[in-house]
Amino acid sequence: MENIKVTGAYENNLKHISLEIPKKQITIFTGVSGSGKSSLVLDTIAASSRRELNETFPSFVQQYLPKYGRPHVDRIEHLPVAIVIDQKKPAPNARSTVGTYTDIYSLLRLLFSRVGKPFVGYSDTFSFNHPQGRCPRCDGLGEVRELDIHKLVDFNKSLNDEDIPQYMVISAEISTIYHRKTISKIFVSPIEKQ
Repeated sequence: MENIKVTGAYENNLKHISLEIPKKQITIFTGVSGSGKSSLVLDTIAASSRRELNETFPSFVQQYLPKYGRPHVDRIEHLPVAIVIDQKKPAPNARSTVGTYTDIYSLLRLLFSRVGKPFVGYSDTFSFNHPQGRCPRCDGLGEVRELDIHKLVDFNKSLNDEDIPQYMVISAEISTIYHRKTISKIFVSPIEKQ
């Protein structure tokens, strides 16, 4: 199996390092802040891959592509096209994952539907959007938001207590006063004491 060979990388905090990264495997770079993980992966390897990919297009197309500076590295060999996944989520949706960014998610769903034992359904069953494919408690979002009524209401107090402001709900006037009052004034108005 061929490896990606990086020789003499000196981008940002990297000090002329050389390494080999196996292809067709998941490789994870870890380290303390400022140790050069992003410099190696994004600024050196991914930038080289993007530059090489951009060079395959005609010059007319290249003028519309993003420009990448030449990475500070002596040589990179056996470099495939890189799929760069930004470190920040592009959408604040729990259903946006590495699998959905890289389009591997649909292949994983197909794989689970074909080889999974016992058979639970076709590939759409493993979708976030299918009722059987998502968690019934969180709807596939990974978090549950519940209203705790005990944090909002103190059941030891009565609305008849003098220190509690009296409120009533006004719903009949919503259509007539909507444009002249705020939403809070529409739904809740204080009761005048007699």
